[in-house]
Amino acid sequence: MLALALALALAACGSPEPDAELSTRTPAGTSAPRGTATAFPTWTAEPVTPTATATPTSTPTPIVYAIQQGDTLLDVANRFGVSASDIQEVNGITDPRTLQIGQELIIPASPGEEAPGTPTPTPMPVHVASQANVRTTAGDAVVLGEVVNDSPQGVEEVTVQVELLDAEGRPLTTTVTMAMADVVPAGGSVPFAVVVAQAPTYSQVSARVIRALPEVPARLTHHGLYLAEASGRAVYDRTFVVMGKVRNMGQDEALDAFVVVTLYAEDGTVIGAARQALDSPIPSGNRAVFEISMVPIRWPVERYEIAVEGRRPAPTPIVPSLESTPES
Repeated sequence: MLALALALALAACGSPEPDAELSTRTPAGTSAPRGTATAFPTWTAEPVTPTATATPTSTPTPIVYAIQQGDTLLDVANRFGVSASDIQEVNGITDPRTLQIGQELIIPASPGEEAPGTPTPTPMPVHVASQANVRTTAGDAVVLGEVVNDSPQGVEEVTVQVELLDAEGRPLTTTVTMAMADVVPAGGSVPFAVVVAQAPTYSQVSARVIRALPEVPARLTHHGLYLAEASGRAVYDRTFVVMGKVRNMGQDEALDAFVVVTLYAEDGTVIGAARQALDSPIPSGNRAVFEISMVPIRWPVERYEIAVEGRRPAPTPIVPSLESTPES
């Protein structure tokens, strides 16, 4: 459905001094709609040692899924192999049409299973490369990371399962989220983010990819979107602002276009991520501007990466003309 444009801007940005400017005008390659950019809340950092190797036990824990743009109750049910009516009953949903983006749903166990069902893992070479977490002063846990696609083709529907674990590696909470871009390009990476409200006291965090599918032609990925201009800077209120322009160099207009911005620390850890829709459609040869403000989970911001995605219009079906032959 959408196209991937990556532009990497290296920044020697120390502590968030006012107007510490970063800029780049590097053309991009090609990535895809979630909602508007969301700044993380300000907190007193209480980092918890992350781990990517912790093995969860078989203790049943509820799986929570956050509704994404375009989801329907039937989509969610099919993804987890359960019935839509079961999800509706467990969550007290009277009208599935009222589902909101970001609304959390408890996924019931599949028939005959003791623990909640999860999407069937696939052999696609997609994995979580890194993750970091912090607890806010409000008691929420924020987990950030990125998934990497080592395959020679793009993948879609990349789903990540994030678990907060106790000191013995037992899961306390389980949250399922989607990568911030609809398509992870071959050899590329895309961030993910999870906020666990009022999180229990935890010692470790586990994040793993539980679903990834090969990109299909029906997605109509737009390969003509390029990052024409970008700059980033730290500002007074401890936010990091990234702005820029996206140009449509393709022949078709770009629909449902958006940008994904990832902030990195010096060690390569993701410390901020956001997604923002662009004004669409973007006609061929035209540009769209964006500006995203984020509060990273720690400073300084060493570099940032911008991905752009959009899709092409569906081709107009050709209806053959029927010519009548006059009767003799």
